[in-house]
Amino acid sequence: MSSQLWQRLVFGFRSVLGPKPARAESPVVLLDPGPDREGARVVEEPAWHCDPASRFEQEQEEEDDDSIERIEDAKAAMDRSLAWRSQILLERSAGSAQLGDGPAIVASLQDPEGGVIRQIPFAAQQALAVSRNPMSSVGELVKLFERDPTLAQSLLKTANSAWYQRKDEAVVSIAAGVQRIGMQAVENVLLTSIVAGMLCRPGGAYGVLVGKVWAHMLRTAPLAQRLAPAFGVDPETAYTLALLHDVGKLAVFDYISALRQGLHREIRMPEPFLHELLVRLHEPVGGRAALRWGLGVRAARTLAEHHRHPVPDTTDPMTELLYVAERLDLAAHVWFEEPDWEALWADGTITTDREAVERRYAMESN
Repeated sequence: MSSQLWQRLVFGFRSVLGPKPARAESPVVLLDPGPDREGARVVEEPAWHCDPASRFEQEQEEEDDDSIERIEDAKAAMDRSLAWRSQILLERSAGSAQLGDGPAIVASLQDPEGGVIRQIPFAAQQALAVSRNPMSSVGELVKLFERDPTLAQSLLKTANSAWYQRKDEAVVSIAAGVQRIGMQAVENVLLTSIVAGMLCRPGGAYGVLVGKVWAHMLRTAPLAQRLAPAFGVDPETAYTLALLHDVGKLAVFDYISALRQGLHREIRMPEPFLHELLVRLHEPVGGRAALRWGLGVRAARTLAEHHRHPVPDTTDPMTELLYVAERLDLAAHVWFEEPDWEALWADGTITTDREAVERRYAMESN
């Protein structure tokens, strides 16, 4: 396994692009991604995948409802999506893939008690709770960062970045940094550090892939933040969700690492199967991670649907933003080509004003 798999993975993102299915009540189609950049096979999903309850088609005023019932409904919907995607993955896999460890990984991902998605450490949960509490004082936040030099460095780096910098005044104190970037940006600094600290070490070429996926997530976050005003989306929320958009892939690698340790040997899995597994399953796995971490139904839904396949039945600026930001990052850092804006808008069924996004992208790129 090598950089070839990484190329297959990111180009696999392109292979799910193509003529998008029309919005319809039933059935919805799931595009079956191939290993290269060309074409896609269409597979019908069961009608339940269009159930308004399972597709989170509540009215806008219900979007922030994180009641226990709504969280359970969201989790059940993601479980069903994951089960269906897993079924297609296994049915379409070559016989050689069935002889490796791939099926065991797929089964574990579907097991809600399997422990694949780790919980955020308790100390980190406390820190996030302080940052999310509007009643928290600057002094409380300063104490969080004073206890961790790495966090303090990240905070000051963020405060002095082009996005937050005011005139040419440099921030050199933690208190000034907190005041400059605000509470939600402090949360983003914490989340970045927490997820980085939770990255698994699966060994070998898998470790290289973890690094590349994480680097892509880190690049996409500030890009989404900069483009957010053109989509009418809160920039800090955009940063958070873009930072986490591929967390489902990291969860897959986390289980690979745990299985490797449990078996006391290297994992046996054909590269094409791993590619298909990551492309197909990372969205619902990422959505379940967001629920487990207490990020709420809205965030979970966004992570579970950020590839916009099938197209959301209602206008969704956040998934539009994540779709565009991810594609722009891949164009710049993986495909090494200029963005094809017309194709990007058509492939993602984007409704946001394209010229406004292009202008902001050009402005921020200069």
